[in-house]
Amino acid sequence: MMSVGKMTETITILSCSGQSSPILYECNRTSIHLVVKTDPWGTGLLLNPQRLHLGTCFASSENPRQGLVHFQYSFKECGFARLTSGKMVEYSSNLVYQPPSSPGRFYAHPFSERINCTDYQAQRTIPAQVASVAGQLSTSSGLLFTGTLMNDDFSAPSDSNVFFLGSQIHIEFAVKSFLHQRLRLFVDECVAAATPELHASPRNYTVIANHGCLLDSRVAESSFLPRRSPDVIQLSLQAFKFVGVDSNIYLHCQVLIWDPEILTDPTRKACSYHKDSNRWENLDDPSSSVCRCCDSRCQGAPSRLRRQLRGGSPADTGLLQSNKVVRHLVIREPAENAARDQQDSNSSLAVRRHQGKALSTR
Repeated sequence: MMSVGKMTETITILSCSGQSSPILYECNRTSIHLVVKTDPWGTGLLLNPQRLHLGTCFASSENPRQGLVHFQYSFKECGFARLTSGKMVEYSSNLVYQPPSSPGRFYAHPFSERINCTDYQAQRTIPAQVASVAGQLSTSSGLLFTGTLMNDDFSAPSDSNVFFLGSQIHIEFAVKSFLHQRLRLFVDECVAAATPELHASPRNYTVIANHGCLLDSRVAESSFLPRRSPDVIQLSLQAFKFVGVDSNIYLHCQVLIWDPEILTDPTRKACSYHKDSNRWENLDDPSSSVCRCCDSRCQGAPSRLRRQLRGGSPADTGLLQSNKVVRHLVIREPAENAARDQQDSNSSLAVRRHQGKALSTR
């Protein structure tokens, strides 16, 4: 059940060996993060983490509560083999399990799983540092969050990160669960900045704030799009740029997951402003009033009420979150707009140019 995937300069998704695979991993061009279930087949026979190794490396961390074992290593470690063929670079190793001599409650049979990380450089149409996918694997939960620049109909990732001023940028956020629990994904906030590091940016522009309110939809043709599944959320954002700053834009977005059965919390929502009706509308329930707070301050239900809604304990109210950067966007101005832009360089509405504001430190 070999798993193979692509690498980019930034972290990206790697495929796992089927929907029920006990192994999930991701690579960048220098390292790997691999996760293994300790009860891989759901039989109650556990893998002994001390008997599991990736090449020459033992597990870097364990999470007994989640039943997960983590391996986070550089390709220079663990005895990874490197194979180069033309513009293809492949790193490979084996995940090996040797059961203890007296297995007891542990799985009694040895196995070996081939792990490949393949970089098909010849297939790139843009430099690696501007890959369309960015992702992060949560080490505490086995959740893989991704943010992907998509083509116009969201049928495939975009082959470019270059957009014309005023055109639509299509972004898809998704979460994949290693434990296959049902999840609903939200974009809690999103800030556009002029640098990859948000704290270092001289300018910023708030796209999403107040727990899922798409503020940019008030002044531009931006909106959340209908979901295809609860664990995916799609955003159409009208391209803009900062005045007096180069064409690079970095979107710094915080995403979170929530119980898909609960649609009543004002802090777990996806709201777009509809100019024709002059009202905010919730993506998951258009008739709901949960978005009314977008023009003020959105506060969540008390934790006691949340526990009652979920039917659980205080621990059930915890949320899994991931910070991510969709990098990077290059915004170009059509030649025919240049003269108009010069006439009103401070306007953020007509030509989608923003002065931005100094980033406050917290």
